[in-house]
Amino acid sequence: MPFSHTEKEYIELEKKYLIHPWGLFSPVVQVEGKGCIMKDIQEKEYIDCLSQMAGPGGVGISHPRVVQAVKDQVEKLACAMTWCSNIPKVQLAEKLAKITPPGMNKFYFATGGSEANEFALKTAIKITGKKEVISVYLAYHGTNIALLSLSNARYREGMPLIPGFYQIPPPYCYRCPYGKVYPDCNLECARALEEKVLFGTAHEVAAFIMEPILGPGGHIVPPPEYFTLIREICDKYGILHIADEVQTGFGRTGKMWGMDHYKVIPDIMVVGKAMGGGVPVSAAILKEDIVTSELEKQPYHIYTFEGNPLSCAAASAVVDIVVEENIPRKAEKMGRFWFERLKELEEKHPIIGEVRGKGLFIGVELVKDRKTKERASEETARVLEECQRRGVLFARSNWPGNVIKIKPPIVISEDLSSQAIGVLDEALEVVEKDM
Repeated sequence: MPFSHTEKEYIELEKKYLIHPWGLFSPVVQVEGKGCIMKDIQEKEYIDCLSQMAGPGGVGISHPRVVQAVKDQVEKLACAMTWCSNIPKVQLAEKLAKITPPGMNKFYFATGGSEANEFALKTAIKITGKKEVISVYLAYHGTNIALLSLSNARYREGMPLIPGFYQIPPPYCYRCPYGKVYPDCNLECARALEEKVLFGTAHEVAAFIMEPILGPGGHIVPPPEYFTLIREICDKYGILHIADEVQTGFGRTGKMWGMDHYKVIPDIMVVGKAMGGGVPVSAAILKEDIVTSELEKQPYHIYTFEGNPLSCAAASAVVDIVVEENIPRKAEKMGRFWFERLKELEEKHPIIGEVRGKGLFIGVELVKDRKTKERASEETARVLEECQRRGVLFARSNWPGNVIKIKPPIVISEDLSSQAIGVLDEALEVVEKDM
């Protein structure tokens, strides 16, 4: 199709008119995507190993059923008044209630993970009557003012901290903050929650919020027993457990929900990204037994696009795809394929310190020295650049940025996976030569 500007002109216009507050900008003009392939304005094709920004393309870019659902709905009702019902919103809730953990069947629909997490926090505070919240270092829950206090420290520099919002060390076994080795560690990272509650708060903790697997923090996988102990501590002190499943939900980790790996049911679960198949939509999902009539007596939260019929229609199509195509099973199967081959690269490339993850939610941590574990942050950036030049798109973790994040569309084939892994192999070899 003809374009009104050249690639260079689009890039110049982008720089002239648009703000990039995340500090990242790649001079690639995306124009089309199908399945696992993205195409730029020069018709160069890229294998998408990010699922379009950490997960929205989980069922594949521009899945035909999602496209059709959007087309059908936009001709009927694209937006609705928040205080009225609309059919796509109700249908989506009914479908989700069939696949969410037992007892979790009360929904609030928003347009992004940050919005849904904000609702989850406000609701936890309102339900408990308490005002403190705890998360872990390296977490990512969004970038509004409140959530920055619960996320990676680098991104709240120069911003105010929210009083009563605290953090504890993460379950980062590769870099244990306590200098111990699992399983001979007494799960000190989980027990830190009780220490913080007892000695670092005003005993007004409403919620503990955490991703089942830390995403932007480096795809950090907690030990199997971690959340069991977290759940016990939360119950002991009347704290609501919020699971941020924005990146791990809808089959990404090889199970429907990331928390399924730990056999623990949270009080509130937040989902998004893959939920809309590329359309902005998210949800906070609450246990029915924590929702009382008192919660809705006075207004405390509203968004213009909450329960938007267009977004909900897209999400409803995604739920059908996830269930009918058994997306969790595909992620589990392809995750094994990727993991086995990445472990082979680990044996070949000294720069790889650890390969970890579940399903198609994989992290490859790069280090300058395996013994000292010095982070290879600049080298990681170079690896990604080399991969992009060769037509494969990966991402890296938030600061300090030495983990390659791998989460391709769950429908990716073994052939495309092999091509992507081959490119990663080449890129690692190029970078290692200069170390």
